[in-house]
Amino acid sequence: MHVLMIGGTRFMGRIAVRKLLDAGDKVTVFSRGNTKPDWWNEIEHIRGDRDNIEDLKAKLKGKTFDAVIDTQAFVKEHVESAVTALQGNLGHYLFVSTGSVYFDIGFDFFKHCPFKETDVDWSTIDYSFPEGVNPYGVGKRHCEKWLQESSPVPYTIVRIPSMLGEDDNEERSWWWSQRALDGGPIVIPAENRGVFRCLYAADAAEAWVRAIKSPNAANQTYHIASQEIISIEYWAKMVIDAAGTESVLTLIPLEFIRRQKGLEDYFERLSRDYPCVHDLTKAEQDFGFSTTPVEQWVRSTVHWYRDCYEGEDAAGYEHRDAEIATAAKWIERGSDW
Repeated sequence: MHVLMIGGTRFMGRIAVRKLLDAGDKVTVFSRGNTKPDWWNEIEHIRGDRDNIEDLKAKLKGKTFDAVIDTQAFVKEHVESAVTALQGNLGHYLFVSTGSVYFDIGFDFFKHCPFKETDVDWSTIDYSFPEGVNPYGVGKRHCEKWLQESSPVPYTIVRIPSMLGEDDNEERSWWWSQRALDGGPIVIPAENRGVFRCLYAADAAEAWVRAIKSPNAANQTYHIASQEIISIEYWAKMVIDAAGTESVLTLIPLEFIRRQKGLEDYFERLSRDYPCVHDLTKAEQDFGFSTTPVEQWVRSTVHWYRDCYEGEDAAGYEHRDAEIATAAKWIERGSDW
């Protein structure tokens, strides 16, 4: 199989390319070429900028691929240009979408627990960008809508949740790992105790590869997420156990946290105040989707950050002393505030 990866030089995409190569598939990567993973000499490369629509269409015109994995489509024009440029020369297009498509539309996660892929009808949503709404989720909805209504080639949509793992490009993993490794308390808003499913990057990459090779996945939409449902308390325990420190999870009302100097904009991106439990039945049945035990990959992730990471501090870590002081103040004062 000859697969075109659009993007794919970091995190999930990098892993997916390695899986394809190890399986004997031919891979072409379309990217700016700024990042060159260890498999760089094993692939073909098309240099280009995804946001330059005309350039992408010109460089893909006339080329033939069995499948495309598109990790970098954020607006309708991205998927439209890639699919139409390859029309007649493409067997299967896989679009990496997001759980953020459910936000900002009044979706009730409490009533839909678990929630299915069909719980929202995108055909009723137009292509506008409402004022004041995060354009990321809106743009992904537009991409899905166009594929479902207009794609001339077989497509698969995979909606991913919060992604974690080694070299996490959103740094969610590092946020938790750095705080657990320093042994201090980890401060989380007490309101944010909704159970959730997240996903390990390697499991996402494996799912993409399985989907593009499965006839069952044509013209379908799937949730892919950890098969285990996690509470924030259990998540913290796994991270702290992996770190091997005396760190503890400290649940504090968000209002109290943000009253403290340096923590006025305190924000942690994994916990949430609503349940976020995806129904995985469809992916499990159609292409054998399965995931690595969470405790296993949490341990390997924390150890990677401990032993290998050479980047900057995690988001907000410059106020780490304020976090520690806030935890101590809350424990001392309890609910009397």
